[in-house]
Amino acid sequence: MSDAPAPAAIALREVSRRFGAVHAVDRVSLAFARGSFTALVGPSGCGKTTILRLASGLDAPDEGACARGGGESRTGFLFQEPRLLAWRTVRENVALPLELAGVARAERLARADAALALVRLADAAERFPHQLSGGMKMRASLARALVTRPTELFLDEPFGALDEVTRHDLDMELRALWERERFTAVLVTHSLPEAAFLAQRMVVFSPRPARVVADIAAPEGTRDARFWTCDALAAAVRAGSDAMLRAIEEARR
Repeated sequence: MSDAPAPAAIALREVSRRFGAVHAVDRVSLAFARGSFTALVGPSGCGKTTILRLASGLDAPDEGACARGGGESRTGFLFQEPRLLAWRTVRENVALPLELAGVARAERLARADAALALVRLADAAERFPHQLSGGMKMRASLARALVTRPTELFLDEPFGALDEVTRHDLDMELRALWERERFTAVLVTHSLPEAAFLAQRMVVFSPRPARVVADIAAPEGTRDARFWTCDALAAAVRAGSDAMLRAIEEARR
């Protein structure tokens, strides 16, 4: 068996981004291996979401380059808000990307039902968004992101507004989905425990402009409820926190 690393699905090469007088990202180089799960963490406002947008192709750098590996690429997004259409049922919301792509009605509804089953929301297919809890809305949004069978999934603090119990539940489901489907996942989060739980690696950024200050391997092991309190996760969280604090202190000098 070969020990060669998986080829990069996405590579950022010395990318910088400015918004007027605001220097958001400074010469960041990152490679995301195909089928990997990477968490981007750092102080609030440091430029994590900008880097996510550069990696996904939603934005372009002022300097440097963003390259994608060969082969078919289908991109999914999960944002901080569910962004469900109030006048559509859950099934119709999930099927929307396929409708916009011109997929026949029977096929897109069947695929929407399959995506809803993946996130344990099949029983709510005919409900409207106002009839869902916050956690159910995020499940519906996740199903919509998965319905196109993405090769890459970009997640911008999707569970940040949820209560801790619901958030942990969705984190476990997301990790299980990634282990089964093996899409390339890139997550922005303010939560170091969430980053260490979900991802294979945590990339820590400095205060703005974002620079990489640490690249930390997340612990291995089965992601279940007990993993949240294991020593390996606590050690990874400490390493990430220490790297972030050092970067903040250096920025203040």
